[in-house]
Amino acid sequence: MHDTYRDRVRALARAFREAHWPLTPQRMARGIGYTLAYTDLGGPDGMLDPVGKRVLIAAGQSPRRQRFTLAHEVIHHLIQHDDELLSDLHDAFEGPAFEEALEALCNLGAAEMLLPSRAVVEAVAQHGYRPRLIPELAERYGVSEEVAAIALAEHGPGPALALIAGGRPLRVLFSARGKGMRARLPKARGIAADHPLTVARETGLPFRGKAPLPGGRTPLYLWAQPLHGKVYALYWVA
Repeated sequence: MHDTYRDRVRALARAFREAHWPLTPQRMARGIGYTLAYTDLGGPDGMLDPVGKRVLIAAGQSPRRQRFTLAHEVIHHLIQHDDELLSDLHDAFEGPAFEEALEALCNLGAAEMLLPSRAVVEAVAQHGYRPRLIPELAERYGVSEEVAAIALAEHGPGPALALIAGGRPLRVLFSARGKGMRARLPKARGIAADHPLTVARETGLPFRGKAPLPGGRTPLYLWAQPLHGKVYALYWVA
């Protein structure tokens, strides 16, 4: 995805945050002229109801996850009402590729809204680009680990991918690609027993070195950290 689109969506997110701070759920919904409702959606995490002017968020999830979903839907609305940006996206992508790009941009914008880039840059400068920052940033700023992973993927030493793995057998719970990273990793992909991510979880020891993505072949730089039954990992291209 072209960096210009990413920059424009981050700018939308920053402007919204500055205009509607503090970002309580009610203020976020009111910021786009909607009300907020938590309900059983039968699958989706959230959706916009343009007719009723409501943001619908799936009930029963953690407050941090619900807040991320709300921010995602707000960014959806902002993109849909930015005629120039929306037109450019339609010119650049078609069919499923458009939907994939739109969802990725909404995730990126939601992360920027809830966890500003400057906070991530400061954390990396102070502590280094390390996977423990995923749970640490999530805890420090009261956001979901998915938000922290998306934000960190944008600030690698090269094109980067952030990953959270868990379960038995080990599988991908969430991953996020930063700018310039072409490789992708689908949710729920299984991770082989001899992969460094699984070895890190089983031994409780971090891994730093070169390794492919689960199911991949090309070695990338990998730093994996097991913690509380999960494995947090950062891949990047030097």
